[in-house]
Amino acid sequence: MSEKTAVKTREKWVDDVKVIACILVVLGHFFQSMTKANILPENDLYEWFETTIYYFHVPLFFICSGYLYQKYSKVNNVGGWCKNVAKKALALGVPYLTFSTATWLLKTVFADSVNKQADSLFSTLIVNPSAPYWYLYALFFIFLVTPTFSSVKVAVVGLIVALAAKVLILTGGGTAFMQYRQFSRTKSGLCLA
Repeated sequence: MSEKTAVKTREKWVDDVKVIACILVVLGHFFQSMTKANILPENDLYEWFETTIYYFHVPLFFICSGYLYQKYSKVNNVGGWCKNVAKKALALGVPYLTFSTATWLLKTVFADSVNKQADSLFSTLIVNPSAPYWYLYALFFIFLVTPTFSSVKVAVVGLIVALAAKVLILTGGGTAFMQYRQFSRTKSGLCLA
């Protein structure tokens, strides 16, 4: 695709939504920092603002990514899926591995000067992604397990499978369920129980 064609096919509304989401991320982190430093009070207005932003700014990024993925990455067979996974591994994996490793290295070298100590490199890359880069990690695995659907019927089947997996995770008991319950009771979770 030529540069001229790429510019013509860009969807302005997606760029606009991403700008809004970026502004919300910056505002959210700014106000969190200001309240943690006791510069701004942690009152009801702050709580409402934080809760409102965190319920939808990251989903906006996922909606934009999913929309563009569905529109431009048609997968009709296993070979197409493998090609798409390789493309996403380069587009998402290289920046994720590069910046996560650099962050881990800096946290390790300057361990006395950071708020959160670094885990092992394996844990940082595979088990517990670094805070700023978890989105790339999650997005890659979503693209890995979510093929683009060629029809509404196939999309409905995919949705049913995804919902069944969610129900299985939530009702399966064991540590996964207990970790989810513990997470859901925190500010960062989906709901306060």
